[in-house]
Amino acid sequence: MPVSEQYKDLLIQGTRKELYRALELKVGDIASILRKTGFSCTQCGNCCRDHHGDNRVMLLQQDILRISEHTGLYATEFSLPFIPIEVENVLKGISDPSDMIPFTDSKGNIHSFGWMLRRKKNGDCIFLEAVGPSFRCSIYDHRPALCQTYPFFLEDCMLHISDCKGLGSDISYAGSIALSRLVLDRYICELKESILVYQHYEHFEPLGANVGFSLERFKKGHVFYIVHDSEGAHRRCERM
Repeated sequence: MPVSEQYKDLLIQGTRKELYRALELKVGDIASILRKTGFSCTQCGNCCRDHHGDNRVMLLQQDILRISEHTGLYATEFSLPFIPIEVENVLKGISDPSDMIPFTDSKGNIHSFGWMLRRKKNGDCIFLEAVGPSFRCSIYDHRPALCQTYPFFLEDCMLHISDCKGLGSDISYAGSIALSRLVLDRYICELKESILVYQHYEHFEPLGANVGFSLERFKKGHVFYIVHDSEGAHRRCERM
């Protein structure tokens, strides 16, 4: 979404305040909630699969570096611009093209904030492998922070819990501490990256007249993105 310079400053200030509050959070307090909730991953793979809901995995810069180092893949081979759900629904043909207006500039580029894991043609994560009747992650020990902490996440310094088959299962004290530390570390990293994104953000004016042009390019198999991340703005053309 386009952000004015004045609003950008307010976002930076607000995020810094949230970061200061996050740094005061205690791992033990989060672990106490986790133990009461209960959790144990069933390795069902549902959170990695498209037909079980929104399986977009946003990547931190440290995720990209870790996965690239482990797999030997270039970042472009396993990541793509984080696609806003409004844009994704338009590209899938299930939403009105006008939903893309806030994300499209005067040249028909779609603006995105950050990166996400690529998915297969069927919508499943590219690192999800079928093993008999079940599934497994081929980079499990090096998976993104979002995957390591699912179904838990912090927002506005409050713990939130997504739907998951593993909820309600017993979790050890040591396990709850380890998971809580990951949840808190992920939250702090997300806030720090958000501040950098706002600082490097280059304003654009959304012009709806170019949505049609952008869709025409998509029909020909291309989507042109400008990705705003913690290192600046990057141009990326994706073949669909």
